[in-house]
Amino acid sequence: MYKPVWNKCQCSVCQLNFYSSSGIKLLSMTGFKVNDQYLITDNNLFKITKAVKVTIVFVNSDGHTENTSVEISMDELKRRIINEIDKEKTFAAVNIDFEEFKSIPSLKLSKENIEIGQNIAVLGYQLDHNNLSIKTGIVSSTLVHENGLNYLQVESNVNQGNSGSPLISLETGEVIGVIGQNLATITQSHRKMKQIINNNLAILKKSQGKFNVEEIDPIQVLIANQNQIKYITNEMYKNATISIGCALNISYVRDLFEEFIDAEVSQSFLKPKIDV
Repeated sequence: MYKPVWNKCQCSVCQLNFYSSSGIKLLSMTGFKVNDQYLITDNNLFKITKAVKVTIVFVNSDGHTENTSVEISMDELKRRIINEIDKEKTFAAVNIDFEEFKSIPSLKLSKENIEIGQNIAVLGYQLDHNNLSIKTGIVSSTLVHENGLNYLQVESNVNQGNSGSPLISLETGEVIGVIGQNLATITQSHRKMKQIINNNLAILKKSQGKFNVEEIDPIQVLIANQNQIKYITNEMYKNATISIGCALNISYVRDLFEEFIDAEVSQSFLKPKIDV
């Protein structure tokens, strides 16, 4: 049942790995190729500030051996983004017209009517693992978020690295949604916890070095304690599994490409013709 989806779609799904200047992997996400030369992924892409380079890796049908990859700077990646930063629409579209990716097939964006209860598959990378996996599930509901956009609620295990994964219709093998991370309750709770800890650290640092107890600065002890809590919080969030995920309806991605292609055609007509 799921094997045909794997065979048809896995070659089009990639992992994005973001690295610091010292070569430390900061974050991994999932993306997928569409429309011959574009990559769709989660809009967390817009929020990565400390990375200096990214690798985009496609794997073979065994799920882990590399098929092809490209390494580029974050500056180049940002130049290749074709949709402007939009905090509401939880996806990013990137031009990946690299020679290495010419033979990678594209996934088809669905135009079908999505029904509650239909079987789906999620193809993506979880946590920091370098192996692609397929997960089962169903569309459990549809919802309109407070931002006014339509989302699909899915009953499927979703991890942090799954952000940007394609939600595949089991019947057609086409993409019906893009898995997003920011709508999950655990993500919102994690963001609030980090904000509280960062505020505590800012207050403590203002008092650092002002008084000692038997040559020990108690403020430094409290700062170390807050940093430990912050580390544990990040690890718990990174390894958490969410049983209910949310995916942006793929219609918004289709709309972007229709507008983008129309703009490209209009610009081509505006260019002056040169007689030879």
